[in-house]
Amino acid sequence: MTRTAAATVWVLAALAVALFDTDPLSQLVVLAGAWTLLVRRAVTGRRLRPLALGLGLLGAVTVAINGLTSHTGATVLGDLPSWLPLVGGEVTAEGFADGGSIALGLVTAVSVTAALSVVVEPTDLVDALPRPLHRAGAALGAALNLVPATAASFVAVREAQRLRGWRPRGARALVDLAVPVLLGAIDRSVQLAESMEARAFGAGRRTHMAGGERSAGAALVALGGVLAVVCALAAHLSGADTGWYPYPVPTVPSAAPLVLVPALLVALAGYGLPPEPA
Repeated sequence: MTRTAAATVWVLAALAVALFDTDPLSQLVVLAGAWTLLVRRAVTGRRLRPLALGLGLLGAVTVAINGLTSHTGATVLGDLPSWLPLVGGEVTAEGFADGGSIALGLVTAVSVTAALSVVVEPTDLVDALPRPLHRAGAALGAALNLVPATAASFVAVREAQRLRGWRPRGARALVDLAVPVLLGAIDRSVQLAESMEARAFGAGRRTHMAGGERSAGAALVALGGVLAVVCALAAHLSGADTGWYPYPVPTVPSAAPLVLVPALLVALAGYGLPPEPA
């Protein structure tokens, strides 16, 4: 099995395990495995700091929104005025705990999915698809490549604006950054379309770049992902996976072996993904 196919199987397996089991301990293990994979196998030029900052902001906003709008639970932390829309009423610890659980699931899912754009080259993803899906794969690859390219453009525009004496002040600062970044994205899209047209994209059978060698390590990664999904299904069907619920009072997360084994298998499988060929 090729490295790209193994990474795709791993992403699907990790998402399945994270969605099957809402236990925070299992999701933390999957999250740790995802970031271990991202740090060890990130493609040269892919920056992880913007992703980490974005996920931190996503988690904080999710916890705050759920904690302030839930109004359910036995442990009351305070009471906001009732005239406040949505947030008026009791603020409970259980609401924030539920928000933390939701945020953990979101951050884990995004971190796992990010492996497709951070660990694997978009062109390799297209090559791994069956022939009828090559055009759809080209669109997917371009979309995945847009994320790091836009992030790099944002950093470059911000640094250039600062060299010109620009300082962030209010909503106007967002316009000063968003307009050049948007124009750059449009320009890159036009260049991509012209390059694809010059190479007769869609006019005939697609050629492939050299590479995509099969390896036993990649096959083991895929096998570990499949075993993790099987174990997660077994835990779910046997009733061992009871989930985690913060209402009316938060319970202690389960540490049952049958519940943690799928997450551990996924984390170990991601650690074993071979490096990108030189």
